[in-house]
Amino acid sequence: MDNIPRFAFYASGVFIISSAFTLLSSEFLIKITDPTFVGTLFLFGFGLVYMNIVFVTGRRFMRRLQGASPAPYIFGLLIALPPLVWVQIYDAGLGDANLTFQFVVIVACGLGALFGHRAGLKAQIQFQKHLQEYLKQEQNLRNNHSEN
Repeated sequence: MDNIPRFAFYASGVFIISSAFTLLSSEFLIKITDPTFVGTLFLFGFGLVYMNIVFVTGRRFMRRLQGASPAPYIFGLLIALPPLVWVQIYDAGLGDANLTFQFVVIVACGLGALFGHRAGLKAQIQFQKHLQEYLKQEQNLRNNHSEN
């Protein structure tokens, strides 16, 4: 894999962000057990946050690469680890909702990785197109400058 230092930076960053979100939002985990619409809303919200973290970092990392990369899937794993471990260690009072929360986090991180990978491939095309335009513009400026 190319860009090892960049990958290490992103991987450590997403792990820290996921850990921080998990710790800061752990007091709201009890809301998931609410049998009303509020519980479903909180569960959906947690899933969206984790999915978006994976999506954004995967797309952003892949933008400067060439071709497919397993990086978004690795980011998804690193982002899913803190909440999955936290609900096992910390007694959040989830009870039966513990498995539901874990399932939602796994699915959200998987979908975020999938969508992030696809968006990253599209971003690569755009990035390379803009890079070619920039290089062509630079070459034209050099040519015009050397003629004068």
